[in-house]
Amino acid sequence: MKRRRRLRHIILSILSNKGAMTGAQIMREIEKMTQGFWKPSPGAIYPTLDKLLEEGYVSIAKVEGSQKFYQITEAGKELLSPRHQLETVIEEVLSDLRFILENKDELDVELKEKLKKGLKEAISNLD
Repeated sequence: MKRRRRLRHIILSILSNKGAMTGAQIMREIEKMTQGFWKPSPGAIYPTLDKLLEEGYVSIAKVEGSQKFYQITEAGKELLSPRHQLETVIEEVLSDLRFILENKDELDVELKEKLKKGLKEAISNLD
C-alpha cells in the first residue's frame, strides 16, 4: 500500500513539475530520477494513471494517435500539499501504533523503552 502511494505521489510530482506527459515518458523520467535504479513497469504505471484519472487527480491533456498525455489537476496539486502529506503520514503513524498495541506482548523491555522515549519526545515537541 505504501509503495503504491509513493508511486502515485511520484507521478503527480513529475506531472506537476514537467507538465503533461505520456505513461512511457513518466516511466523514463522515474528511471532518470533514480539513475536507472528503478524503471516501473507498464503494469505499475498505467493502472496507477487510470486510478488517478478516475479519482480526478489527473486528466487527459491531449491524445495523439494512441498516446494519452496526462496532466495534474487542481485536486492532484492539493494531494501534493504539505497539509495533505501530513494527514497521510499521521494516518500511517496511527496505523503503526495500532499494530504495536495489538502486538505489545512481543515487545521486550528495550523496545518498550525505545517506544516510550520516542512517544515522549514527539508529544513534548508538539506543544
